[in-house]
Amino acid sequence: MTEGISTLTIADIAARLKCSRRRLYQMATAKEELFIDICRDVFTAQLDQGFAKANKESEPVKIIKAYLTATLNTSGISKACLVDLEATEQGKKLFDDYQLARIRGLEEIIEEGVRQEVFTSYNSRLVSEAMLGAAHRLRNPAFLEETGMRIGDAFDHFYRLVLEGLLKRND
Repeated sequence: MTEGISTLTIADIAARLKCSRRRLYQMATAKEELFIDICRDVFTAQLDQGFAKANKESEPVKIIKAYLTATLNTSGISKACLVDLEATEQGKKLFDDYQLARIRGLEEIIEEGVRQEVFTSYNSRLVSEAMLGAAHRLRNPAFLEETGMRIGDAFDHFYRLVLEGLLKRND
């Protein structure tokens, strides 16, 4: 997650894991497949962690913040990792699926907040689609380079914008 996979060889990976190349090939047919499997496991764990942290809160605003913060932390996903994910259709699909799952979870939280009359009654699908669209842009390595932001920081700033608004408050 911190280095990506493109600069590593199977021999490099085996040496770091203190296992044989044969063992790695039993797990995956190529280093890219191993990388995708690891990323899938990390993303699944983050979604689980997001729901677990959200379930510990009782107020909708705190629920959203806990959920987004937990699912936002992509375990130190680096630019190299992001580039490697975006380099293949399988990697793009994995990250797209993760983003979509995050947004679907958020939709449920928003709908509950609207039911409790804590959130403004916006269409939760509209909100989630806006966030998903932003997620596609925010994860773009060129955009991150242009802004000088890491992916986690970009998402954090965006979520604060959505939750707290652009207007400065005097309260």
